[in-house]
Amino acid sequence: MGEFGIQQFEESGRDNGVRYWYAHEFMKFLGYDAWPSFQKVLTKAMGSCARLGIDPTESFIPETFLEDGKETKTYRLSRFACLLVAMHGDSNKEEVAKAKAILAAIADRLIEERIQEKDLGRIETRDDLKLAERVMSGVAQSAGLESYQFGIFKDAGFRGMYNMNLSALMKRKGVEQNKVLYDFMDLEELAGNLFRVTQTAARIKHQGVNGLPSLTDTAHRVGREVRNIMIKNGGVAPEALPIAEDISGVKRRLKSAARAMKKLDGKKKPARGLLHE
Repeated sequence: MGEFGIQQFEESGRDNGVRYWYAHEFMKFLGYDAWPSFQKVLTKAMGSCARLGIDPTESFIPETFLEDGKETKTYRLSRFACLLVAMHGDSNKEEVAKAKAILAAIADRLIEERIQEKDLGRIETRDDLKLAERVMSGVAQSAGLESYQFGIFKDAGFRGMYNMNLSALMKRKGVEQNKVLYDFMDLEELAGNLFRVTQTAARIKHQGVNGLPSLTDTAHRVGREVRNIMIKNGGVAPEALPIAEDISGVKRRLKSAARAMKKLDGKKKPARGLLHE
């Protein structure tokens, strides 16, 4: 297609008192031909919805209907669901790139704040990092780490990656000590730390590391390796990467967009000003 437009999008919507779009039709607007590949995008979008604390079943409603005598399974998508789907779509597709821009612009106008493509990536990676740290903690404890030693072990990883401990790093980045530094990291830095944490756990497990001295040495070595990779690829030391907006603000902004879009779609027609690209 390559011609995704707001008028085209609005005209494809259905109305049963609340406006919605059929997933199998929206799929074609985004340049997808096969339902199985598009289902993967839908699954990611539903995951993002859940991470925001929004019930996915309110925005992605399963439905089965007859088409040419055959049962077709699809979803009723809310406007916000369409935005999430577009943001998870393949950016190499011209249709997806345009849909992202248009739907994000609608959200921007509704809440008077900017929705960015990397927002979902930050939220997803931050959640993955929480889980990865729990896994690393469990692996380290199985290797002889006492609970009161976890701070020492964790600091070793930061020293390897940042050339300083966590407290000094937070001071350098200007983040208050009572905050969680990960919540202020942009996507690149979060991804670097996710790699560091998962690889530290993997090395401890597969190399039979045991005891505090060996565990802290392993955490430091892996952190150092990740540091070198990031400097080589990006040309910037991790400690020099700028902080980002508190991730709680990102979630608040997306939740506001969801509420505003839900309110908009409760009307018979969308506001006229939103129909212009």
